[in-house]
Amino acid sequence: MQFSKNWLKDFIDIDLSTEDICAQLTMAGLEVDGFENINSKITGKDSIIKLDITPNRGDCFSVLGVARELAVINNLKLHLPEIPKVHDTFKDSIKIKVCPEGPSYFGRTLKNISIDSKTQPLIAERLKLSDQKLIDPVVDITNYILLELGQPLHAFDRDTLNGNISVRTAQNKEQITLLDDQQVELDSDCLVISDDKGAVAFAGIMGGKETAVSNSTKSIFLESAYFKPSSIRGKARRYGFQTDASLRFERGVDFKIQELALERASALLKETVGGDFSSVASSSLKNQFPKHKEISLDLERSNKILGTNISKKSAIRYLEGLGLDPKSSKKNSVSVVSPSWRYDINIEADLVEELARLEGYDSLPLQSLAPVYKKAKLDNANHLSQTLVSKGFNEIISYSFISEQDHLLFGQGEGTLKVENPISQNMTIMRTSLVSGLVNTYLHNLNHGQENQKLFEAGNIFIVKNSKKASEKKIIAGLMSGKISESTWKGKSQDISFYDLKGVVQDLLSKAEGTFSFEENNLDFLHPGMSSNIKHKNKVIGFIGSLHPSHLDSLGLKKDLFIFSLEIENLSFESTKTYKQFSKYPTSSRDLAFIVNKTVNAGDIEEVIKSNAGESFKEIQIFDVYEGKGIDEDKKSLAISVTWQSLNDTLKDSDIDDAVTKIVNSVKNQLDGELRV
Repeated sequence: MQFSKNWLKDFIDIDLSTEDICAQLTMAGLEVDGFENINSKITGKDSIIKLDITPNRGDCFSVLGVARELAVINNLKLHLPEIPKVHDTFKDSIKIKVCPEGPSYFGRTLKNISIDSKTQPLIAERLKLSDQKLIDPVVDITNYILLELGQPLHAFDRDTLNGNISVRTAQNKEQITLLDDQQVELDSDCLVISDDKGAVAFAGIMGGKETAVSNSTKSIFLESAYFKPSSIRGKARRYGFQTDASLRFERGVDFKIQELALERASALLKETVGGDFSSVASSSLKNQFPKHKEISLDLERSNKILGTNISKKSAIRYLEGLGLDPKSSKKNSVSVVSPSWRYDINIEADLVEELARLEGYDSLPLQSLAPVYKKAKLDNANHLSQTLVSKGFNEIISYSFISEQDHLLFGQGEGTLKVENPISQNMTIMRTSLVSGLVNTYLHNLNHGQENQKLFEAGNIFIVKNSKKASEKKIIAGLMSGKISESTWKGKSQDISFYDLKGVVQDLLSKAEGTFSFEENNLDFLHPGMSSNIKHKNKVIGFIGSLHPSHLDSLGLKKDLFIFSLEIENLSFESTKTYKQFSKYPTSSRDLAFIVNKTVNAGDIEEVIKSNAGESFKEIQIFDVYEGKGIDEDKKSLAISVTWQSLNDTLKDSDIDDAVTKIVNSVKNQLDGELRV
């Protein structure tokens, strides 16, 4: 939102430089995009101030709202513009009916107006400085009131209305042609303004084409309404656009200002287009207005939270300036009720924030936080993220929405949730894996010259099972590609391999409780010869692998992409590290080769060896897999190095021989494997 600085003087007697005003607004939590000094032919030296209002501060989408903030900060009195009374000379036959979603509606008819009149110079200038186009006096004045008071208004050509006015929900697939010539088909949760013939406006968003004010208009019906934010929120975006009116209605407008805004507009229209004015017609369901409960503020606790020493007198002044009508109860306590224009003040913490804002964030004391030490289970996502960062990975954050094409490539065949009002055509599905975000980020970085990449993301995926109920899973996934390191005088660097990826995953899981194993998988987007599932407690919790060559070709990639994904919700990590004594005795190793069926996984034979190697067993390493000459077609040879080490003494050959015999017998009995000699 942008506006003229001198416009503020209609509400407060302020004599500050533009720089000081912008600094005050910034320290009060209103983001200032910038300002531009100008010279006005009407008001002299002036400035254009541009604000980026956060969604929770709908009350500041007007010059009145900003002036209210500055009035409180500078202890100034806020006053509304004087509104001359417009005398009505007739009563229109229009009757108004409202509904719970739109519980307040005011309107009046103006006839015999001069639509070809010129907009008053001051109004025209302020609209231009607010980046608003001049259209005609009626539309210009409704836009002026929207910027001045924050209340959207709409004018209908009175002669095109049929019968009475009602605020209602749309019939399913009800159609209306809007002012921008767009024809929309409304859903049953949309709100419309209707006459006896049908919908004449998309309520709170845009008027209809058939009842629009034109150059030939002689009579208008001017509306000023309040619609519940929940009934407007997201509707404009659903149909691919946004308006100044919807921006304010979906954040919440003052539900007590409609009649005031109508009178203000009537006075300006009287001066500009003349005409005869009817009496105001209205209808309200007051039991549907927002109900603001009483909130108690403990000033002693507030000062402790903020580190301030705000007196009760100052706190009451701040709260009065905000329109909260504070009432002193106990010694250090004040009770308030939120005004009709504030939707974001509901609990005591909101009041503490208001005190911090108005005291000025720059005036809050600087204090170091006292550390709190406690032993607890490590947070899985943070623990794994820190481990990956220590290994040179960079964390990314991608959208939870993906395209249908990405889902077909990397969705793992899971059911999906479709987004009803996607923010982009490429974001229509809730992701069922994190792989697409990693791959797309990799491609973006690659196009900017980054060939060596290690990326990871921790986030939720969304899956729909046969029951059609959606579930979320917390996942951490990573991607590696390129060189392990740059070439140096020591030698050339090597390409990242599948085993580098596997090493990273094994290290990630090394501190997790329980055992893990790797087994063959059948994911379409992974290379069948360089991929595997990760199992924990007999359940598949993830996968590792290289992207399938066909996918690499379709993406135009020449280097391998290595990817892993882990479900982390059911993992449990050690909370503290404990010291284990090192053995001062030498290790003893034996190399064993077993001929087993091709269907036997390396993890299977590892588990058999670990469980039969005895108490001095230290580690195991598979260093060769052979298939070919001298081995049956349905067999393979696995060469394994097994190491033992005792904490108490040097191991004897007889100790190792007994363990090897037990291993060989167990592999034969459990896996039908034979020792290769």
